Amino acid sequence: MNIAIVGATGVLGKALVPLLINNGHNVIALVRSPEKVTTNLPAETKVKKYDLLVESDNNILYEALSGSDVLIHIATAIPADPAMPGAWNANTLIRTTGTKKLLDVALKTGIKKYIQQSIIMAYPCKGDEWITEDLPLDSSGAREHVCTPVIEMEQMVRSISPQKLEWNILRGGIFVGNGTFQKRTLENIRNGTEIIPGNGNNYISLIHVKDMATAFLKVVNSGIGGNILNIVDEPIKQRDYIERLAVMLGEGGYIFNPHLTTPPSHRCSNRLAKHLLNWSPSEDIYSLGKILLTN
Repeated sequence: MNIAIVGATGVLGKALVPLLINNGHNVIALVRSPEKVTTNLPAETKVKKYDLLVESDNNILYEALSGSDVLIHIATAIPADPAMPGAWNANTLIRTTGTKKLLDVALKTGIKKYIQQSIIMAYPCKGDEWITEDLPLDSSGAREHVCTPVIEMEQMVRSISPQKLEWNILRGGIFVGNGTFQKRTLENIRNGTEIIPGNGNNYISLIHVKDMATAFLKVVNSGIGGNILNIVDEPIKQRDYIERLAVMLGEGGYIFNPHLTTPPSHRCSNRLAKHLLNWSPSEDIYSLGKILLTN
């Protein structure tokens, strides 16, 4: 199949594009700077210039997507410093205005399948309770900058009949693996500066980027539509995760800061994805720690 990807040069795209190509698919990457792609993606990738945040003429996007069977939206703009004023503006536009552009043109070009990346971090805090896909996302004002754009993005996708466009939404966990926040966490532990907010008893649902990519491939090759799926490894408490990394490193440490608010607890279930996709996470979510031990 011909598969167009928006966000192909990101950490997930770098894992997903080779996987799709190795499974016999043709990949068209829509990127802002084609000249930077040569070292990031396989030579077989067809590259087209398109900036989701800049281009206003849908005819450009129409031409770029013509002939595609599948459209995958995995573009994000996660800020380096989330606390900076306006830090989330670009990411919000990608998830709202950007998603609307892609859906409108996908319907006009006759694309058969649309796959949207989403996040489990938009769920409300549920403590020790398991979270399944039928739980409404967090609409409270406290986490508005993170959750509101995700809610709007998913509503736009869900408003389309799966018979008209075979859509699926994959809510990914916190990414681990090469190129993710995990490396910075390990460096902080080595330096003894890693901070665990509150008591660290909140659950985190992680996913290795390679396992996330495999889930996308499974959806591409499936005939399912109209599903929202949690793509996560087995949840673990934040303090246990940091403590295990520290033991693996054998140096450094971490600091509990009870004055900081404990982050939301997300104990997400992956049972539906396992059932519908015949998918299971297989990568070691601590693998990067082993890599750094040898560097």
